[in-house]
Amino acid sequence: MSNEAKQDIVGVRFTEAGAVSYYRRGEIGLGIGDYVVVRTDRGERLGWVVIEPDQVLASEHLGPMRVVDRLATETDIAAWQRTRRRGDEDISRAQELAARADPRIRVAAIEYDLAGELCDLTFAASERIGHDWLRQQISELLDADVRVEQVGDRDRAKAIGGLGVCGRALCCATWQTEFPAISIRMAKDQDLSPNPTKISGVCGRLLCCLSYEVEAYRELRGDLPQVGKCVTTPVGRARVLSVNALKQVVRLRIEGTGEVVEIPADDLRAQYGTAVRPADLDRPVEEPVRQQDRERRTSTVAVLKPVTGRSGRFRRSGRASEPADGVGSDGDGVAARRSGDAKPPGESGASDEQPRRRRRRGRRGGRRRRRGGDGGGGSSSGSSGSGSADS
Repeated sequence: MSNEAKQDIVGVRFTEAGAVSYYRRGEIGLGIGDYVVVRTDRGERLGWVVIEPDQVLASEHLGPMRVVDRLATETDIAAWQRTRRRGDEDISRAQELAARADPRIRVAAIEYDLAGELCDLTFAASERIGHDWLRQQISELLDADVRVEQVGDRDRAKAIGGLGVCGRALCCATWQTEFPAISIRMAKDQDLSPNPTKISGVCGRLLCCLSYEVEAYRELRGDLPQVGKCVTTPVGRARVLSVNALKQVVRLRIEGTGEVVEIPADDLRAQYGTAVRPADLDRPVEEPVRQQDRERRTSTVAVLKPVTGRSGRFRRSGRASEPADGVGSDGDGVAARRSGDAKPPGESGASDEQPRRRRRRGRRGGRRRRRGGDGGGGSSSGSSGSGSADS
């Protein structure tokens, strides 16, 4: 659509927080808040401009459009106010007539055109109801051409208005033009009670305001574990009791001890996936690894542990000679060759054996000398004694 065509279109609303209808303004200069009269299929209706020509998007309107008839005069505004009061008074009369035939019917709204000859009646019911009989009886009662339409409970609350549980006027009756899709999951994500009586509006449906902040709560939760999930921690398995998105605190109960701990959400996010992991991944991922480790331990006959000595050479243990540095004789030879300072295993062993033999020989010679000294002393004393006796 060209810019010239868009500059000729305005958005008009006929009821507060109602749907916006688009019309061509023609030769009339219009702005926000101007009251206009438009010819529709149901007679002349008074509305007010809510979208100026320069605010209209090409995707907001399709098909042919009617032209604004004229700016509203004081006479038009007085007639509009008179028909609104008439419609509010006729609701009780129509409700009384409908309830005698079918008590399930709840009349929502009655709207007249400016002339008061055409009327639109909407009602709500728990089930789908055929309403041809209602149209005939209401037409005779109101002395007008009546069009009847069944709507939902939310549309009825929007038409009647009132105050919500927050103490303010209903959002749908003041500014909300469309009804969002609401689910009980939104209440759970915001830590609200899933009791329908506490999270339902005057229409009996779930509160529309549950959709206002749910995305912010989901963003605050991030990738934190859900309530009721089991996780593994360094001190054992634990179950998530609650997640306070506003305070950013997670409460866990340790299985076995029953101890309840509170962890800041930032600390849990930093450890999630490493020290703290979902217990759902324990069986399919970690359990096979632990099973392999158990099988390996049961199939192992023995594990040899090295014995460390001071000299860095072999030291005798109770069962067999074991290397001091945990490496066998071949390993010592390889280490000696790599270092470049030591000799091959054979030469190193021969060089070490010679000092050992010398030490053993020295010890044996010392013992012999001590024994000989003791015996010689005895004989010399004996001989001296015999000599003195002879003399």
